[in-house]
Amino acid sequence: MRKALLLLVVLATFVAGCDNKYKDPDPQAMGYDYYPIEVGNYRVYNVTDIRFRDNVGDTSRFQMRERVDTSFHDQTGQLVYKVVRSIRPNDRSAWLDDSVMVVAKTERMVMLTKDNTKYVKLVFPVKEGTEWVGDIYNTKLAPFGTTNKVRDGKEVYTFTNVGVPFIIGESNFQTTATVIQKSSINSSLNLDERYEVYELGTGLAYRLFNRASYSPCNVDECLFGEEYKLEGHERHEILIDHGKL
Repeated sequence: MRKALLLLVVLATFVAGCDNKYKDPDPQAMGYDYYPIEVGNYRVYNVTDIRFRDNVGDTSRFQMRERVDTSFHDQTGQLVYKVVRSIRPNDRSAWLDDSVMVVAKTERMVMLTKDNTKYVKLVFPVKEGTEWVGDIYNTKLAPFGTTNKVRDGKEVYTFTNVGVPFIIGESNFQTTATVIQKSSINSSLNLDERYEVYELGTGLAYRLFNRASYSPCNVDECLFGEEYKLEGHERHEILIDHGKL
């Protein structure tokens, strides 16, 4: 009888240990709400897109919407979401579908697939200083001469400014996390600045893509001067509306 009782105590302790070991993660502590996603969700952005050639910028402005259209299970059984991107010249025009993306959100990451290329947009938990390889599931490599962190030939993304406000122009986002993606090849000849800002409870609030190649000579050596952009691409996407259809 005493042996049976002892066996029951040991078994109960083992089961309790297993329960603690496999406890579901706390959504708030993991930061899952930095990327909320469900069918019907949408976000609208004001976009400024500038293309540079011979130090002259060609600027276009328009609006872009990302709408979660449907969800389904892929061939691996993973729940994924089809996101339709649409554009329009202004808020008086109709939306025109532009492209389709697929998003999978797991307990450990958010993976976005666009043009058959996978990107790890976020990892969980969302924590200051956490690093990961955004291109780990695709064939892209960091440009030759990249000076920021590289892992196995690929750029390392980093969380920064987690849990703080972010202000851009007249837009003020309260609790955010920034993903730094930039790589600086040569600060005097090339600019490469890329980052995304996610707001808690909303998702992507701001995206910057800014790459440029500068003249290798100054005004004393050639017709071009310092800061002369031979070519470049600068793009800003600022969230202006979000909700559920």
